[in-house]
Amino acid sequence: MSEPKPLSGYKVVDFSAVYAGPICARFLLDCGAEVVKIEPPGIGDLTRGADGMTPAFAHFNAGKRSIALDLKSAEGQQIARELIRGADIVIQNFRPGIMSKFKLDYESVKAEQPELVYCSISGFGLSGPWVDRAAFAPIVHAASGFDTVFGAGQANSENRPPNWEIMVADILTGAYAFGVIQTALLGRERFGRGEHLDVSMMDAMMTLIPAHLQAAQMAEPLPIGRFHPVQTSDGFVMVTPISNKNFSSLCQLLQRPELLQDPRFVFGPRSRHFKELAAEIEKWSGSLSTNEVENALNEAGVPCSAYTKLDDLFSHPQVVERQSFSPINDDHLGEFLIQCIPVKFQHMNNRTASWAATLGQHSDDVLQTELGMPAEKIAELREQRIIA
Repeated sequence: MSEPKPLSGYKVVDFSAVYAGPICARFLLDCGAEVVKIEPPGIGDLTRGADGMTPAFAHFNAGKRSIALDLKSAEGQQIARELIRGADIVIQNFRPGIMSKFKLDYESVKAEQPELVYCSISGFGLSGPWVDRAAFAPIVHAASGFDTVFGAGQANSENRPPNWEIMVADILTGAYAFGVIQTALLGRERFGRGEHLDVSMMDAMMTLIPAHLQAAQMAEPLPIGRFHPVQTSDGFVMVTPISNKNFSSLCQLLQRPELLQDPRFVFGPRSRHFKELAAEIEKWSGSLSTNEVENALNEAGVPCSAYTKLDDLFSHPQVVERQSFSPINDDHLGEFLIQCIPVKFQHMNNRTASWAATLGQHSDDVLQTELGMPAEKIAELREQRIIA
């Protein structure tokens, strides 16, 4: 018999959509919590796509029970309040003010559930002049200064800011929310009170650029190093000889002892001259394969890695050994892999659920098991299109 997971017995009502809130709720589920996902009838969470299920939706929502509920209706709002009353945690990422219109905001529900941990995720937080702004990850990347830092030194023939498709703000914010929710649960255990967590994507993104934020405040600009990939005969390798020991090992491998005395590459200035150092390394690496370069550097104790193609990631020996992915099955999409919560526990299996719910798949089950609602009432709600 498997051991209970750390969050077994905790109940989560997840009103969130897209990425940030859903990944937070899924991590809680992976750690044992029960999650009910509330979605609008019709299209549901936007990541479902036009066909009702996508690999992205499955990744962010595996194992959650889905109820399709019209929160714009008074009866739908009442059902949501009853679900909250039996929950330990609420997660929502509507634009600030929307949950207040539904009377489902923290101030409206805390009287009936004073020990509730209520997590509000938004682009810019619940205060300040930007509180009402709509935001998706690319907006926050631009507003937080992250894109400015990321784009510095990047080649761009049109002189445009960088534009990329990795939703860093969503995943990072969801991970922070996952952590602070458990901090609030610990506070509840110690002090007997709930908490309202105001999690801002912009605040989260600024934690990625601390050196640049500090440098921007100095009278004289502080130089910040940028690592450069080293070219091989058939690709590139990232090399980071940061410490003196790393650098000494590199020079020994290259048979270039004079580099140890080069004023550009002594400790301190070295971080500002990685581009020049990469050029010196390429005098050696340019005639060797990526595999040869990576193996030689690794054996010498110099931190390095080749660039892994996504197609190769699933068979990467480190990924396979750590069982970083878990299979999921869908009637239409077939079997594919989603990443497990990126933590190994000694006493907990970190594998995630092998299924993702269709829209409203558990509407009847949730209303019956959580609220004790009779089948006749459920049928009436479906007829009125309050549930689906």
